[in-house]
Amino acid sequence: MNQICAIFIGCLHMVVVSTSPLTTSLSKLPLQITSSNEPDIRLSKRTARSSGGQIGCTHMESFPGEYQYVSDGTSAVCGLYLIGQPDQIVQVTFEDLNVNCHTGGAVAFFDGWELQHELFPSEFDHPLGFNERYHMFCNGGAVPMKMFTSSQNVAMLHFLVKEVGEGFKIKVNFLPNPQPCNAVAMLEFGTLTMKNYGLRRNCSVSIIYPEEIQLVNVDVGVTSESSVYEAEVGLSDKQCLKYGGGDYVQLLNGNGLDTTIMRTKGILCGMDSKNEKEASFVLSCQHSVVRMVSSGEFHNTVTFMYAPPAESQPGTC
Repeated sequence: MNQICAIFIGCLHMVVVSTSPLTTSLSKLPLQITSSNEPDIRLSKRTARSSGGQIGCTHMESFPGEYQYVSDGTSAVCGLYLIGQPDQIVQVTFEDLNVNCHTGGAVAFFDGWELQHELFPSEFDHPLGFNERYHMFCNGGAVPMKMFTSSQNVAMLHFLVKEVGEGFKIKVNFLPNPQPCNAVAMLEFGTLTMKNYGLRRNCSVSIIYPEEIQLVNVDVGVTSESSVYEAEVGLSDKQCLKYGGGDYVQLLNGNGLDTTIMRTKGILCGMDSKNEKEASFVLSCQHSVVRMVSSGEFHNTVTFMYAPPAESQPGTC
C-alpha cells in the first residue's frame, strides 16, 4: 500500500500514565470533538498570540511558547489546533499535568488534525500507523516523560477536563522539516513546491479555502536517477500509468479533511514549466488539495500557485 504525504514544506498513539498502553481506531477514538464545539479553522490567522498563554476549549495557535488550560468545569471535549509553516514540524512538551483519571479526564496528543471525525493526513496517507499517532494520558499529578513531535506542520491536543481548576501546561516549538511532505496551508494566497526526494511516498498540501490552482512547474514521472523517460512533451492525463510506477499529480476538493473521500478534479504527469491552460484548476469546496503520488522510481517536483477563484469563475462543490 502506498503512503500518502502532503508537500513541502504528519498520526495517533495512546499512552495512559501508570497503566498499560491503550490501542484504538478512529471509530472508537475516546476523545472526539463534537460538531457544536469544533472551530471554523478557516477563520484562524497567524496574527496574534493567546493572552498570557491561556487557551480556551477550542483554540488554534501558530506561535511557539507556553500555553496553559484551566478547566471551568465544562464536560465538553476540547481541542487545541497547532499549525506551523509548511516546512516545519510541531514539538509539544508537557510541563504540568493535573487531569484526574477517576473523573473521566484525559488529554491526547494527535500527530495531525482531526475535524468532524476526519483525519489529516488520513490513515492511508501517513508514514505511521494510527496507534503510533495518538497518545492519551491522565494522572494524579505526574507529567508525561516524553516530548511529542508531529510528522508534518500540524498537530493537536484533544482534552476532557471536567474538574474546575484542573488542566495542563505545555511548551510548543516549531522545528525545521528537512524533507517536508504533508502540510496544511493557512493562507489563501501563495506558492509552494512539493518534492518526493526520490522516495516512494505520496505528498499532499491541504489549503483550507476554495482555490484556483495553477501548476507552474511540473516534473513528475519523468526524471530518474539515471535517465529521463521518453515521456510525452508537456503535461498529460493519459500517460501517467504507462511509464514507471504510475507517478502523477492529483487535484482534489471537498468539505472535510480526509483526502480519501474528496472529489478528483484532475490528474496530470509529465514535464513542463509553462502556464498551460490544462494546468489550471478551480477548486470550489472548502478544502483544496494538491497531491503528488510517487513510486520512488523518479525525482518528482511540483511547484504551484494558489489564490481564491475570481468572481467570474464560480464553481460548484
